[in-house]
Amino acid sequence: MGFGLGAAVGAAVANQGKTVINIAGDGCFRMNNIELATAIDYNLPIVVMVFNNHVLGMVRQWQTLFFGGRYSGTSLHSKKTDFCKLAEAYGAAAYRVTQSSEVDGVIREAVRLKKPAVIDFEIDQDEKVFPMVPLGAGVDEFIIDI
Repeated sequence: MGFGLGAAVGAAVANQGKTVINIAGDGCFRMNNIELATAIDYNLPIVVMVFNNHVLGMVRQWQTLFFGGRYSGTSLHSKKTDFCKLAEAYGAAAYRVTQSSEVDGVIREAVRLKKPAVIDFEIDQDEKVFPMVPLGAGVDEFIIDI
């Protein structure tokens, strides 16, 4: 967690001219959004797709599926962070997606720009991500759905 945007910067520098897409949750993006400054300084074609559910989604998903919905420490409490304004403050392009019908067009536009861009995908806090590795399991024991 928190590694994706820095890794995307490295991938973009190593692959000049190719667009790099970083997919991150809002918790992850909160940890490393400062790397947008580097992406802007070098005009790197990086598109950051933030799945914004206002919680630490992976941990909440474990708590939902394996701990009977007993939630602890997963709410980010600040539903006020505007990732579009944050991206624009750094000098990146910014988009907010609230409807599934907007997804294709916004992604195409962000990639077409060939410059740093952030797409804030507003999703429900209980949206699930699969495949996933259950707590205590090995990576070869991932589950596809419950």
